[in-house]
Amino acid sequence: MQAINCQPGTKIYIFCPAGNATGGPEALHQLGYHLNKLGFNAFMFYYSTPDSNGIVHESYKKYQVPYMAQIENKRQHVIIMPETYLFPIFKTKFNLIRKVIWWLSVVNYYKTQKAGINSDNAKRFLNLRRPLWANKKPSFDRLKQLGVISIGHSYYSMVHLRENGIEPIGQISDYMNSTFFEFAKVKAEKENIIIYNPRKNDDFLEEIKSRTAKLTWVPLIDMTPQQVADWMNRAKLYVDFGYHPGKERMPRESCIMRCCMIIGKTGSAAYEEDMPIPEKYRFEKSKDQVPNIIERIMDCLTDYEELIDDFKPYRETLYHEEEKFIEDIKKIFVKVSA
Repeated sequence: MQAINCQPGTKIYIFCPAGNATGGPEALHQLGYHLNKLGFNAFMFYYSTPDSNGIVHESYKKYQVPYMAQIENKRQHVIIMPETYLFPIFKTKFNLIRKVIWWLSVVNYYKTQKAGINSDNAKRFLNLRRPLWANKKPSFDRLKQLGVISIGHSYYSMVHLRENGIEPIGQISDYMNSTFFEFAKVKAEKENIIIYNPRKNDDFLEEIKSRTAKLTWVPLIDMTPQQVADWMNRAKLYVDFGYHPGKERMPRESCIMRCCMIIGKTGSAAYEEDMPIPEKYRFEKSKDQVPNIIERIMDCLTDYEELIDDFKPYRETLYHEEEKFIEDIKKIFVKVSA
């Protein structure tokens, strides 16, 4: 496996949206934190987005990753970009520095590229002046031509990159925030409650809910982490038929809180490597599967004490994610003498 060689003076700049608290920025801070603990020189480089509120979000100050406002354009240094922010690839002020993409999400890459195309079209219509690099799109072929290094996050991202002709140098997944492990109540009294994320689901789940109207469905929306954890500790079942662009956090949190799970087969959820649960809990998102899904829902509520053991292997994996994260960093980032 190819490695990213780092000399004693190598600086690793991690591009991250400023003042933003979501799964992606937390993973980027986790990477910076552990790189520094391992003796590398990692720095956050924040860029503004419409959602930015300040620079370092309060949730990530605990990682204590220093940040810089300027980047030294030298071959010995490295920039790490999430797949949603690839403009630096084409900027002349970064023409020497080594460039790495960490593919935290497959879908968000396409969303960003589509948004960029729409923005370019608007600028053409308005005859606005654009920088020269704005015409260059980070297609997979272009990334290969430029020798940009790719690191996968989910197994799904590894598969997708290979299908598009890019061989990633390795895979680094993130790990769950320790707070959720502290919230978990192993002996919590479970109730016949089904939890779900309405932001990630659509009419398919609404159809299932309409046919099970007598059951208690609780949408996890507009809640604090503590409130989410409280519902997860009470619920017997988590249901998710949304698209999984990467390793989603809410399914992992639900599993930690000892919920049974019923999941669709879209994105990373389709892969045993990303979500190691028995196949009987994974369903195609099709109307003819709705009766089978409802039957499985009733099984999980009725036979919870027996079926929860089916999720023990996944839960144990989640408890060791940070250890795996460190092991994977060590495989990819290697110290070399000057």
